[in-house]
Amino acid sequence: MNKIGLIIKREYSTRVKKKSFIIMTILGPLLIVGFLSLAIFISTQQEKKYNILVLDESDNVFMNSILNYNEKYKDKYDLTPSTSDKNYADLIYEDVQNEFKKDDNYDLLLYIPKNVLRSNISKCLYKEVPSLKAQKHLASIINKTIEIEKLKAEKWDRKKYESIKTSVNLDVIDIEHLENQNIQKRAAVGYIFAIIIYMFILLFGVQVMRGVIEEKTNRVVEVIVSSVKPFQLMMGKIIGIALVGLTQFGVWVLLSLVLMFGVFTFYFPNQYDAANQAKNMPEQMQIAEDVQQPISDKNAIEFSEVSDFILNEINWTLMLGLFVFYFLGGYLLYGSLMAAIGSAVDSESDTQQFMIPITIPLIFAFILAQNVITNPAGSASFWLSEIPFTSPIIMLVRVAMGVGEGGIPIWEVLLSMGLLIITFIGTTWLAGKIYRTGILMYGKKASYKELIKWIRHRD
Repeated sequence: MNKIGLIIKREYSTRVKKKSFIIMTILGPLLIVGFLSLAIFISTQQEKKYNILVLDESDNVFMNSILNYNEKYKDKYDLTPSTSDKNYADLIYEDVQNEFKKDDNYDLLLYIPKNVLRSNISKCLYKEVPSLKAQKHLASIINKTIEIEKLKAEKWDRKKYESIKTSVNLDVIDIEHLENQNIQKRAAVGYIFAIIIYMFILLFGVQVMRGVIEEKTNRVVEVIVSSVKPFQLMMGKIIGIALVGLTQFGVWVLLSLVLMFGVFTFYFPNQYDAANQAKNMPEQMQIAEDVQQPISDKNAIEFSEVSDFILNEINWTLMLGLFVFYFLGGYLLYGSLMAAIGSAVDSESDTQQFMIPITIPLIFAFILAQNVITNPAGSASFWLSEIPFTSPIIMLVRVAMGVGEGGIPIWEVLLSMGLLIITFIGTTWLAGKIYRTGILMYGKKASYKELIKWIRHRD
């Protein structure tokens, strides 16, 4: 154990002192928060104003309604009836299209056919494709106008209609544990942890493999194994790099939290004031003010709701504890196998035939993690969270939904942890057998048949 400790210390100190490690440890959070800031900045910018030519075949009855409804959106759209433009006043649809192609004054052509109230179909022709947000916005304006015109045709009272029009928020709640809800939203937090584990296992597992190949190619390993056993060397290297990964992750989390707090404070300085005002506002007033509320205030309220959910709905002590366990367990399992691959080959180009079977379960788990979110009670969710090669990713998604009363049973978590430990011990033993023979093998390409021989070889 003393020698393993020295190897761990060597691997850890040499890697954390590298310029590349220091640069990426500082640059990583800056890049993450930088891209997040850019995304927020772009989303808060106003879109260009669209000049829209409207060809309304219903004698502009429909057009007048659109103009009235569009009053609040006049900073986004400039709607011009074709009858108001002398170049289009007497043209039919086909001719309007031809003129629109040559006219630089308009960005979009909105065509409303005569039977729109029956067909519920209109067309928007463009020269440059409008943003998806603009498309949805225009569709909502037209839909609202169709509703108004149909109410008029049926002689229904619009105010009464608006008063009974309902949009239901369906809360899905556990009958035995009424406080248990929003489990799919919680699972999304676990999915983020799963992504981190997936990335770090691959990143640092490959580092173990490359380190072994480098030492083997440079013949440094011949000197090292003269004083330590190959198994001790393998374990020291795997654990040392694992500690490097945890160090980097810890620094990333701290720096990212500080930087993200600064970013959100900059973009939403009044977020809690806006959120508190919305909470204290009567429900009827919230509905009335919703349309006129500035986008920045809406974003502030949404951000406050998300932050409240993250802080209050997630058991962070359990999540972080299990994250460390499954990160280490998953990394040690895959890292030992990748160390064995590194010892069996002479160059990185020879690793492909061995890497694919090892990484497929990891990729498979990452893809199916989304299925676990959509169907958390399915049998696939249980089995994938228990199988050691997929549990480091899947179990974190399930744990985020809750453990114990109202969540997954504690015995499932303990069984998953136990199976991961047992499998890690088994794969480490197999990897050690391959590593011991392969680390001193040169000039011969290893095959699966050769690996099986090395495993069966008795001391």
